[in-house]
Parts: sequence; C-alpha cells; structure tokens
Amino acid sequence: MYQPTSAPRKNRWSRRKKTALVIVLLMILAPIAAAGYYVWDVARTIEDVQSDSVVAFPTSDYRLGGVTESQTSTASGETGSSQSGTSDPTQSSSEDSEDPKPTAQPTRDNPGSLDIARGILGTGTGTNKVELNEAWPGRDYINILVLGIDTRETGGDQNADVIMIARLDFTTNEVRIVSLPRDLQVEVPDHGLHKINGAYNIGVTEDPDNEVAGVLMMRDTIEYNFGIPIDEFVLVDFDGFQQVIDAVGGITIDVPEKIVDDAYPTEDFGTRELIIEAGEQEMNGETALAYARTRHQDSDDKRRERQMLVLRALLDKAQTLNSVTRVSQIISATGDAILTSIDWKEQLALASLGLRLDQDKIVMKNLTDPLVTPGTAEDGAWIYVGDPVEIGKFIDDVLSGNHSPSDGA
Repeated sequence: MYQPTSAPRKNRWSRRKKTALVIVLLMILAPIAAAGYYVWDVARTIEDVQSDSVVAFPTSDYRLGGVTESQTSTASGETGSSQSGTSDPTQSSSEDSEDPKPTAQPTRDNPGSLDIARGILGTGTGTNKVELNEAWPGRDYINILVLGIDTRETGGDQNADVIMIARLDFTTNEVRIVSLPRDLQVEVPDHGLHKINGAYNIGVTEDPDNEVAGVLMMRDTIEYNFGIPIDEFVLVDFDGFQQVIDAVGGITIDVPEKIVDDAYPTEDFGTRELIIEAGEQEMNGETALAYARTRHQDSDDKRRERQMLVLRALLDKAQTLNSVTRVSQIISATGDAILTSIDWKEQLALASLGLRLDQDKIVMKNLTDPLVTPGTAEDGAWIYVGDPVEIGKFIDDVLSGNHSPSDGA
C-alpha cells in the first residue's frame, strides 16, 4: 500500500501557520494603520487651518499705563488731554521703563503635515511633548488677550463683546482669567474716551484691510489704560464658536437660575424669546452661544459669569473627548472660528497643558463694583467708569495669583 510522505502535510501546515500569522499581523496593524490615517488626516486639516488662522502680532508703540501720565500732564497744565487723546503716548526706550514690555515675534512659521503629525503623536502620547517654557523661552508666564466678536454679514459695528485677559503661569501650570465689562469707558489711544468694546471697531474702520487691526487697537487700549502687557491674542467669531461647540458634540452646564429674555437679538437684527431652564442642561452651539450672550434679564456682570461657565464646560468636554473621527471636524470648525498669534509649537504646548489641566487650576474673575460703577457718557450712553490705576492693580493681582475673594470684585 502506498504510504504518502509527511512532507506535503508539513507544507500545508507551514502555509496555514503563515496565513494565520498574516491574519494576526493584520489584526494588530489594522488599528494602527487606521490611527495613522486619522493622524495624517488631522495633520493635513491642521496644516490648512494654520495658514489661515495664525498671524503675526507686532509690538505696540504705546507706553504701558500711559493714560495716567496723560492725566498727570493735564492736571499740571502741560500739553495733552485724556479727553482728546492728543498726548504723546509713544513708548520710550527700555532704559526709561522700569518694566519694559516683552517684544513679540514679528513672524510665524507654518508647519508641514509631517511636523504636525509628529507633534500630534508626541503630545498625545506624552513622549515628546512641548513644554510651555520651550514654546516661550525665558518666560515665567504669558498674557493672552481673548476677544469675542460678532461679524454678521448684514452690517453693523464690529464691537468686541467678550474681553478677557488670561495668564498662563509656567511655574504653577495655572490659568488665571479676568473678564472686563464691554461698557467700561476708557481712553482709546489718540481717539479720546470710548467704551472699551468700541476700540475694536475703531481699529477695523481705520484699517479695514488689516485682519488684526481691531485686535491691535484693543491691545493698545488695554496696555495704555491698565499697564498690563499682552503677549498673544485669540480672536473668536461668535458664529464660529457655535460651530466649535457643535463639533465637540455640545456641552453640559448646570444653569444656576432660569433665563427668560424676551428680546434676544437674532441674526437679522430682530429679536426672539429665549428661555433656558435652571439645572443641568445639555446645550448645542446655538443655545450655548445664546446663554453666553443674553443679558436683558439681569446685567453684563451676570452675562460674563455665564461666559465663564460656557468656557469651563467647553474645556471639560474637550478633555474627555475620545472620538478620533470627530477631531478633523473640530479643527476645521476652530479654524473658521479663531484668529490667533499663537503658532504651532506654542499650540502644542497649550494642548499639552490642557490635557492635564485640573479645573481647580483655573481662576476666573470679573471686574465689577466697587472698582467700576455705573455712569453716563457725554452722549447719554450708559457706561461703567473706574480709576484705570486701581483697575490695573486688580487685573495684575488676579493674574499674579495675589487676589483673594476678600479683596472684592
């Protein structure tokens, strides 16, 4: 009887082992390949956004806290007036200043997709993350001007309705934020007294072809009045902000009291009724934006408190996102919503901080009574008024971590 050799059986078994090995390898590599595809897709999306959303932020020519010198000159009978803005506000050389302003970098480099992919993987895994002091060498902290604007296509002034100064403390990894009332009367350098939110529109009107003209005028106004140096900026468009919240899947806010606004403004400059119940509420972008903007029921102070709640909720949602497929949508929405001076390397450092930032490391304060009190402008408009020196001290104390609840505001 014919006895077959064992060689064919061994060959068949060898082929099966190889096939099984290939299947196992594919099972292992498929998720990695998919993740690689998503990383590359995200990298390409970020590359497109970077070229449109990151711009240079030139240093101001105005002296920090120069408004007080203008007032002093007026009181002593010298040339210059805080009312007319005709004093010489230009900044002197650093030798004449006890606290010279840091010099901003004049240019920004846009990264390529490969650099972005490396940065994403390094930050996500923590193996090659960018630290804050690497992104801003020689600095212990930076101050970021955060502005929220409404750019409805049908017209109207472009005022900054959200005005915040945020400090990132590199030593403590804390974020401290001060929100300024938009109706605060200040001196816009070379333009006299105006509501602070109008400084943005002045800049845009004077230099409409410059995409950061409004930001620069806001920066100059804050530095000139309060002596707080601004290193970077983030400009957020309200419509884009709504898209960002939708892209992350909405946010959850524990609303402290019911909101009823019978005249909430609409896109066509009309009004509608807005009702948001008290308690834990799931909000999409439209509702969250309305919650952050309404103030007819109470006051601008309460409105700014609601803005803080929205920011905290958005940060909390961003830290818990686990959907890789949603990332490109979020980045695209953010690119449409934001203009900033913070470049790619600095963004990686901020992302690294954000991933590990505890909520108790975030301090948020509003500038309120008694530092600002209600008043009336010469044209009859309702305003807040206050001493710029005292306001500047309050802002500096909060940003430095020296402010306590017992200090007021």
